Amino acid sequence: MTTLATILDTGLGWLYDTVQPDDAHTSHHGIVISDPEANRIYGFCPDGAQHRPVVIVDVIKVEWIDNGPNQLQTPANPLDIGELAVLVKELQRRGYESSGTWNGHPSVSGSIGLVRPAHPTLVAAVDRYRRGCTVHPQRSVFCDCEHWLAEGARIVRPAATPSA
Repeated sequence: MTTLATILDTGLGWLYDTVQPDDAHTSHHGIVISDPEANRIYGFCPDGAQHRPVVIVDVIKVEWIDNGPNQLQTPANPLDIGELAVLVKELQRRGYESSGTWNGHPSVSGSIGLVRPAHPTLVAAVDRYRRGCTVHPQRSVFCDCEHWLAEGARIVRPAATPSA
C-alpha cells in the first residue's frame, strides 16, 4: 500500500536531493507516482510556474456526471474540498513553502507551486532538454537518435513506485 508520506518522500527527494549526471536530460514534466488505492497520481515537476517546482495531484479514474442535453459533464469524483490545502500543510510541515495553488476542487487536478528551486543539477538537466538534441538541432526535443535517447536514459529517477 502506497502512502502519501512515502510518495512525498520519494518525489521531494528526487526534486531536491538527487544529483543528476551532467550528460543527462529530462523534460520539465518530471516524474509521477501513483496511489491507486486513493485514486490519485502525484506529479513532481522540477521547472514549472515561474521556473519553480510544482507538485500536482490528479484523479486517476474520473467518473463523469451527464448533465443532459447541454452535453456538459462534471466530475462525480473531483479532488476533495480542502485536499490541496491539506497537501500544502503537509509540504510546509516538511519544510517546503508554497508560492501558491491553482485548480483543485471541484476540478480533477490541482497544483502547488514551491518556493525553493529544484536541485541545480536537475534544473540543468531540464535546460539541456529544452535546448534539444545537439547532434540534430533541427529535430529539437523530438529527435530519436541514439545520442538523444541515451542522454534521456541517463537521468536518475526513483528506483520504483514507493510502497509501504
